[in-house]
Amino acid sequence: MSPLKAAMSPFRAVCALTLTTALALAAAPAQAAGHGHDSEPELVQTYAATRHYQHVQRAMRDGYLPAGPCAALPGEGGMGYHYVKQRLINSTDPVKPAAIVYHKDKHGRLRAGAVEWIVRDADQKVETDRDRPVMFGDRHFDGPEEIPGLGVVYTLHAWIFKDNPRGVFHPWNPRVTCP
Repeated sequence: MSPLKAAMSPFRAVCALTLTTALALAAAPAQAAGHGHDSEPELVQTYAATRHYQHVQRAMRDGYLPAGPCAALPGEGGMGYHYVKQRLINSTDPVKPAAIVYHKDKHGRLRAGAVEWIVRDADQKVETDRDRPVMFGDRHFDGPEEIPGLGVVYTLHAWIFKDNPRGVFHPWNPRVTCP
């Protein structure tokens, strides 16, 4: 092998690995978001930053702790089990969601379904929403609503690990049930 080819081999390997990784990262949220969705680049960032939390043990090691029972709403579907990292409450950074939401698979194992941003309402009144946060272009948070232990908050879910037929940002997923 010529010295030039030998020198290029590691470069080619790194390029191929980088391209393969980028395509793999882009595939999951792109499929969930739908083609041409304005928030797709930011969802790719969210997926890349949180994909290792598909295993709840890793999320717990990084400070995401269980926050209540499985959440479901009759006729709407479920969210699942929320694991919250308190210091990320009020984050609107696409790569720093305050919660990872898990559901149980058919074998009873917890699997990541969504990520969630939680922002406290400034005046702590459910009646007003003058400070409703926005992310991913023009995506408004849901709420305000009072959640025990958190106060009055706005929330935004992104179903980047499990398909939600109602849409990536819909809070309830009809494919998620609670025991």
